Amino acid sequence: MIDPLTLPTWHSFCSRGYKRKFAQAEKQALNMGAGINLVTEWIMLSRNLGTVRKLLSLAVLTGASLWSNLGLAQGHSYVNYMRSSTTSHVFIQQSVEGEYGKVISNGTKTDEQGNSVGTTQSQFWKGYGIGTAIGLEIMKFVQFTAGHTFTNTRFRDDALERLSGSRLHAGLRLSFLAPVGNLEAGAGLLGSRLDYQKQLENASFYGSGMYYSLGMNYYMNSQVSVYFEAKMNQEHLVRSSGSSSVGSMDSSTTLMGAGFRIWL
Repeated sequence: MIDPLTLPTWHSFCSRGYKRKFAQAEKQALNMGAGINLVTEWIMLSRNLGTVRKLLSLAVLTGASLWSNLGLAQGHSYVNYMRSSTTSHVFIQQSVEGEYGKVISNGTKTDEQGNSVGTTQSQFWKGYGIGTAIGLEIMKFVQFTAGHTFTNTRFRDDALERLSGSRLHAGLRLSFLAPVGNLEAGAGLLGSRLDYQKQLENASFYGSGMYYSLGMNYYMNSQVSVYFEAKMNQEHLVRSSGSSSVGSMDSSTTLMGAGFRIWL
């Protein structure tokens, strides 16, 4: 290949043949310079290609996430808007709850002289519940609910001391429409029938109380919604039969649960 730096100058040659050769050499030199510039630009682009791909991937993921959240919010808002406020809606709900809190046990025991002495013991209990309920919603605002929960709790420090059985509840709930999820606040009455076990002691307890709830409901579509709920239960239990040193219990527990509703 001809090096343009070593070529003779234009004025050094007068013949037509040398003029033609000089023009060809000059063209080759220009092509070589363009090729070198192209290779240099390609190398710089290759170095930055990884960064460009990362930025594009981040932008795509961010856009997809925002689009998905916007679509979910629009779906819930659309169902809220389309549901009639003049028609009553019936729903069935299923839930799973975790329960924990303080239980005060009142009972009697025999002292060293053989006398019966009253005892009071404060304990921390924990457990779970599986609930089913039916409800009626009026004007997209007021909800009347009633249901049953199978509950199973035990003393935190002694797995052999436990309460299990059925809990009935009925109450009123208010639903406040919101674009992301409807806020719900309610209160109601409790009625329980529980079996108590502590090693060799077995007894049955009946009780009643109140609960307060706060939650959020999100519509997946016009027939299915999911909800999250927190409750505070206050209940008084009295032994009705069996043999146990515990005569009554006063519980103050917190329940955290989630579930779904089917709207009919």
